Amino acid sequence: MKEELDKDIDQEIEPREMNPTEYRLLTLLFNFFRFPDGITLSSLRKIMEGFYDNENRDSDRRKLSRDIEELGALGFHIKYYPQKNGKDFVYVLVKDPLSKTLEFTEGELREISALLLRGYSEAPKYELYTAARKIFAGDLEYFPEMNETPEESSEELGETAFQILEALKNHTPIRIKYYKTFPEDSYTKEADPIRLIRKGGQDHYLLAYDREEKAKKRFVLPKILSVELLQGDPLYQARGAKKETEEDLIIHAGLFPVHEPKNVVWICKEEGLVKAKLFLTGIKYTEEKNKLSFQSTNLEGLLPFLWRWPDAIETVLPEELNSVFRNSVKQISELYEKV
Repeated sequence: MKEELDKDIDQEIEPREMNPTEYRLLTLLFNFFRFPDGITLSSLRKIMEGFYDNENRDSDRRKLSRDIEELGALGFHIKYYPQKNGKDFVYVLVKDPLSKTLEFTEGELREISALLLRGYSEAPKYELYTAARKIFAGDLEYFPEMNETPEESSEELGETAFQILEALKNHTPIRIKYYKTFPEDSYTKEADPIRLIRKGGQDHYLLAYDREEKAKKRFVLPKILSVELLQGDPLYQARGAKKETEEDLIIHAGLFPVHEPKNVVWICKEEGLVKAKLFLTGIKYTEEKNKLSFQSTNLEGLLPFLWRWPDAIETVLPEELNSVFRNSVKQISELYEKV
């Protein structure tokens, strides 16, 4: 065996001295290994004097960028992040995501699959379905054996979610049992499913064509109590006057067509900026430091954020939104006083 391996060794490659560029790249790479938290250009100019010592700092920055591209081509990827002072960048060697792997035992896979199925039964969500497919890659060998009656099995697997996904895949009409406020006030709808819409990773909607009203509707996914697949071809055709528009994908209450578009400005506190941006998912906004500017056609749709995080924003414009907020708080206070 050893002799066979020796035969495969390429004898034609001979060692040679490194040229200046290769020496600089190797030295740069070793310094990134020495400083895993990152290095600034200023620091490199000190510790690699002779390589990056041009009087023109921008010239050294361009040289470093070229060197980083060369290392990237060799498999060593480096990212840069701006410093708070805005005058320098921190260059960080990206750790190889494949260097660490996870291995699961058969028992662990069974437990994971059981938790996924339990999640489906409690609150059917598209992420649970996609997570199962990604983890098990279509191999159901480790899914728990289901010995319950068909009714129990249907509940455990989250039949509603599976039926919707099946209908979307095969363009099959459906009859759904749906409610808006209370499950006991549910009603049925026949519709042609079009697509699933996700807002902020938490709220999920089914965009479907209402066969009775001949219009596209958005149904909150957890409020669909049951799904029945229907025979026949769908009435909805994704073209002409019925084709999807940007309005069909609007799921943010701040964009519901209640009034004319109004300019809104939120100047956020630093700790509240991320919360505000997450809330505005689905609304196009411009960002300038801690200032978020956007348009809203339903100012009342912005109230949930102001109720929950009133201290996250320093300034709110227009004044009309402040007035709407104050009136809503007053009404809530009066309702609590009556309770």
